[in-house]
Amino acid sequence: MIRRLPACLALLLAGCAAGAPDGIVDRTYLCDGGRLAVVSFAEDLARVRLANEDFELRRLKSGSGVRYANDRATLRTKEDEALLMVDGRELGPCQEVKSTK
Repeated sequence: MIRRLPACLALLLAGCAAGAPDGIVDRTYLCDGGRLAVVSFAEDLARVRLANEDFELRRLKSGSGVRYANDRATLRTKEDEALLMVDGRELGPCQEVKSTK
């Protein structure tokens, strides 16, 4: 499993670099503990994909940065940083993984 992680990461990032439909912006974040969160932003929605779960979050008012939430998860973003909470557990801080292109 450990040997497959770099290959999986490369495939994941390649999928994001391939481009997204118009109006959708994909970002990959590396969070504490080595967890990856792939987020697709579209208008007032954010779809968060973790290793074994997907969440669709709605944009909410925020004093600083941007906040998305549903009944189980909250995502806060500002510039290239994110903070993700799932079921009351913080999965962050997270840093955007920049493409090398």
